[in-house]
Amino acid sequence: MEVYILVLAWLVFLGFKIANNVKNEREWHDGLFEKEVRNEGSNYDRLLESYISLAALMVRKDTAAYGEKVLFLNSYFSQYFPETHYNFGRSFTDSLKNPVKPKVLFKWIRKKLPQHNQRMQVMYFLAGIATVDGSMNNREVEFLKEILVLLELTPEDFESIMAIYTQKQERTRSTESAKPRISAVLLACKIIGVHEHASEEEIKKAYRKLVMLHHPDHFSTETQAQQQIASERFIEIQKACEVLERRKR
Repeated sequence: MEVYILVLAWLVFLGFKIANNVKNEREWHDGLFEKEVRNEGSNYDRLLESYISLAALMVRKDTAAYGEKVLFLNSYFSQYFPETHYNFGRSFTDSLKNPVKPKVLFKWIRKKLPQHNQRMQVMYFLAGIATVDGSMNNREVEFLKEILVLLELTPEDFESIMAIYTQKQERTRSTESAKPRISAVLLACKIIGVHEHASEEEIKKAYRKLVMLHHPDHFSTETQAQQQIASERFIEIQKACEVLERRKR
């Protein structure tokens, strides 16, 4: 009798868990798009939906740069998803009007992107949107910190990504004959994940670890957009390593 009760209790628990997962999935799906968009078919990419909804959340954090960010996203999605029939404009507009609940969305994303380097791609994508106008405001930074927690990433991951974008901005400033505001060595250390006085061996070890995580070859089966993000990020990692190598010479 006791065994029967335990089995029954387990089945009830399992049924509740399945129903709750379905509810969360539907809550995210229904909260994103209007009915006519949701019924377009089952072939559209759910990961693409998540990128669009996240882009909308980020754009809402800086309405002053709305035009620049929308132009960037329109070019981005057109370039990296050329073969899809997905209506980016309508989906993005719907996501702006009906913002997704981050906790519900990221529960799905963590399941879809179980690897650390995959989830880093999401952060890199969002940081790219935030810096389209050349800087990040406090609301954008706080939103990225919130996403960092939801993606189960570390503060070191956040520092690395922020340093990568700062490095890119400082490089742009130098080409415009402006004096860099931040030490290139300090930025490179944050990107690689070492302290400012790290030895050559420590730098090589940290770099090898990043190669194992973020080399573009690891994204060969992902979407073109994710491959591009991986490639851009890896270029910045290599440039940071070059900065540290030059310092040691």
